[in-house]
Amino acid sequence: MAEKKSFPMLPGTHWWALRDKFKQSMPGVVTDSYLAAALNMSARSARANILPYLKDVGLIDEEGKTLDLAKAWRDNHQYADVCKQIREAIYPDDLLAAAPDPASDRAAVERWFANHTGAGATAARRMTQFYMILVDADVANRKERKAKGTGKKSATSSKKAEAKPVVKKSVRATPATPPSAPPAPPAPPPQGMPGVSINLEIHISAYASPDQIDKIFESMARHIYTK
Repeated sequence: MAEKKSFPMLPGTHWWALRDKFKQSMPGVVTDSYLAAALNMSARSARANILPYLKDVGLIDEEGKTLDLAKAWRDNHQYADVCKQIREAIYPDDLLAAAPDPASDRAAVERWFANHTGAGATAARRMTQFYMILVDADVANRKERKAKGTGKKSATSSKKAEAKPVVKKSVRATPATPPSAPPAPPAPPPQGMPGVSINLEIHISAYASPDQIDKIFESMARHIYTK
């Protein structure tokens, strides 16, 4: 059985972080220990997951020495051309034929890698992610996406930090029920006449205003006590 071909699965975070390191200081030789320090990972992981792919794309040679392509890779003006060179060097023409517009049909790219390499879904997705970086080939887009992601996070944080207005419900105070008016004292009966005692109990609404209460007692005094 023919050996199944594989393609680079370099994570985008490592691609950009390593490029930033190269822009700061161009290393003469890239080793697993250099990658471990630059990418904050173990040397074993760098040796297995990063170093081979840097050789595949042509940034370093078999001995780890940086090549001219790595120097051009650091330059924003040459970045798109470097990505094009890498695509043409390691990806066959039938990938382009299978997915002529990979930006809008990413699933077709994943299917091609899965069918062509026999890789599982995870590996095919990682190959696709790196291929899409090379297809995009635009440093400005990377910065724009990073800024948009930061803005979104900031907006979300600000929404969480924003104090919610406290809504105070207006509670209508219920006035206390005024005590019932005391029964009117009976008028003294005329001399020689039998006495008649009349008790009046007046209930006043709790919502009666002071003026209304005054008028009630004023009317009582006028119609009862003066009789």
